[in-house]
Amino acid sequence: MSYQNMKNNRNLVLIAGILAIGLVAASILGGQSMTTAAAQQQPTQNNGNGNNNNSKPTVSTTGTASTNVTPDKVSVTIGVETNSTTAAEAAAANAKLMQKVIDALKALGITDSQIATSYYSIFPVYDTVSPVCIEIYPQPPECKPKSEITGYRAVNSVTVTVDASSDVGKIIDTAVGAGANNVNGAYFFISDAKQQEIRDSLIEKAIDNARNRADKAASAVDTNVTGVQSISLNDIYFPVIYKDFANAAVGGAPTTPIVPGQQQVTLNVQVVFTMG
Repeated sequence: MSYQNMKNNRNLVLIAGILAIGLVAASILGGQSMTTAAAQQQPTQNNGNGNNNNSKPTVSTTGTASTNVTPDKVSVTIGVETNSTTAAEAAAANAKLMQKVIDALKALGITDSQIATSYYSIFPVYDTVSPVCIEIYPQPPECKPKSEITGYRAVNSVTVTVDASSDVGKIIDTAVGAGANNVNGAYFFISDAKQQEIRDSLIEKAIDNARNRADKAASAVDTNVTGVQSISLNDIYFPVIYKDFANAAVGGAPTTPIVPGQQQVTLNVQVVFTMG
């Protein structure tokens, strides 16, 4: 056999071997693909009674719980305004007068933590001045009225926050007697701690209300509630109650008692129950 023939035979054997290896690899990969496809086509595991967990019937209900609440805190804004020819004089007079008001409030037992500055400003006071001119028409530019600074005003306000059971009328009367000349209405509100307490008490009641409705719906179709799929809680709106002093006596206690009254708050929940 010639050398050339031997070389050709070796090449044929090598090609045959490569083809065989390729066929084996293709067979393995094909088997894996079939296995993967088969695994993907297997049905989702059931829950033991032949039903798919995701195919359980559900009933969606809304639960409600309400309660009447009385605010436990009240805020009153008390201000002092002073005027002078200079900003420094207006500020000094204001500081002196506000200190008298704060000292009078503290004498009632109100602490530093219950008093907070809510506003402070010093600004010029303008007045319209008309120069003395002869009566001619049209008036020359220098005869036109113009605004001039005639003084300065200092405004300082503090907000007093106390328990709603406090005598708000006495607080106002004391502040006015000490020199306060600007008093805003009382804002009754519910403290953060009490708000959380109310939320906690209403959540369970609202969910019980939703469960009761779901049980009745399930019974109507001859089935039972078996679990909960989801719960959604709506936050509660807590009102701020404002009482103005339109009928208050100047320099004295308000003629009408300032009381917060009660307000109703409501918590709503949305619950999706499963049935079976």
